[in-house]
Amino acid sequence: MHFAGLLAIMIAGAANDNLIKTAFVVAISALSWNLYGLDTVVLANLAALSFIIPFVVLAGFAAHKANQQPPKRWLLILKITELGLALLACLAILEELPGLLLLCVAGFGVQSALIGPLKYSLIPRLVASSQIVEKNAWMETGTFVAILVGTLLAADWIIAAPEFLIAMIMVLAVIGCLCIVMMPSLSGRSQSIQKTLPELIHQQRQDQRSMAAIWCLSGFWGLGSVWLTHLPVLAVDVWQLSPSSVSTLLSHFVLGIALGAFAGVLMKHFPLVHRILMGAVAMVIGGFMIQVNDYQIASIGLMLTSAGGGFLALPLYTLLQDDLMAVAERIAVNNIANALMMIAAAMTSLIVVGLLELPLQLWLLFLSIGQFFLCFYHRGNLCLS
Repeated sequence: MHFAGLLAIMIAGAANDNLIKTAFVVAISALSWNLYGLDTVVLANLAALSFIIPFVVLAGFAAHKANQQPPKRWLLILKITELGLALLACLAILEELPGLLLLCVAGFGVQSALIGPLKYSLIPRLVASSQIVEKNAWMETGTFVAILVGTLLAADWIIAAPEFLIAMIMVLAVIGCLCIVMMPSLSGRSQSIQKTLPELIHQQRQDQRSMAAIWCLSGFWGLGSVWLTHLPVLAVDVWQLSPSSVSTLLSHFVLGIALGAFAGVLMKHFPLVHRILMGAVAMVIGGFMIQVNDYQIASIGLMLTSAGGGFLALPLYTLLQDDLMAVAERIAVNNIANALMMIAAAMTSLIVVGLLELPLQLWLLFLSIGQFFLCFYHRGNLCLS
C-alpha cells in the first residue's frame, strides 16, 4: 500500500508535467498564442530549457531536502506547491496567458527537480530488498505511460476541449495531495549537510561504480530524448505516414519501455553487466531495423530500441539504490547528467541532422551504437563491489 501511494503520486505528477509542457507548446504553435512576438521555435526551446535547468541548479538542495526532511512532510510541501501551480496553469489556459503558462512550466520543472531524489530514495525504504527491481519496473513504466498520456491529451484538449484539460490538471494535482495519506511517517536525517553543486559532483565521482551507472543512464535519456523529439519527423517525412500516426508511434515507444522493464524483472538474476549490455545490443539491432523503408519492420525496430532502453535502465537505477544513505545524492547527480546529456543530444542533432543533413535514421543508429560503447566502456566499473 505504501509503494502504491508513492507510485500514484509520481504518476499523477509526471502526467501533469507533460500536460502543462505540451499545452504550452501546442498553444504557441497551433493556436498562435503570442508572447512578445517571439518565434515559436524559440519559445518551445525556452520551455524545454526552463523545465530542464532546475534539475541542474537545484540538485544539491534537492538531495539535501530528500535526506533531511521527513519524506511525508516534504512530499506534502511539494504537492501543495504543485496544486498552486496547477491553479495558475488553469488560469493561464482559461485566459490564454502564454507568459503565465511558461512560468508554470518552469515552476513544474522546479517541483519535479526537488521530488526526483526523494522518489528513488524512498523505494528501498518502502519495500523489501528482494522487491526493489520489480518496484523500479513499475515506477519506470508508470512514468513513461504518464508522459505519453499527458502529452497526447494535452495536444488534443488544448485545441478541442480546454475545459477538459483544466479539469484534468486539477484532478491530478488533487490526487497527488490525497495519496500522501497512504505514505508512512518516516524520519528524516537532521544531521544531513547540504553540499554545493561542485561538492556533490566531486563526491559522486569518487564512487566509480555508481558514476558508471549514471553515465550509462544519461546516455539512455539522451538517446530517448532524440527519439521522442524526432518521432513526428520519422512518421511524416521518412515513413510517409499521416500526422495522426505520431500518437501510435509514441504508444509503441512506451510499450517497448514497459516490456523491457518487465523483461528485466524476469531476468534479474542474470549478471548485471550482461543485462546492461543485452539492452544496449537490443537498441543497436532496433537502430538497424529502422534503416529500411518498410514501416512494419521499422515500427518493430522502434519498439526494440525502447525495450532495450527499458531493459538496461532497470538494473542501473537499482544499482544507484544499493546504499540507502547515498541514494538521494546519486539520483541528484544522475538528474544533472540526464539534463546535460539531453541538451547536448538536442544541440548535436540540430547540427548533424539539421545543418549537415545526415539522414535521421542513420543518426539514430549512430546514437544507439554510441550507447552500446558507453555501456561497454563502463562495464569494468559496473562490476566493482
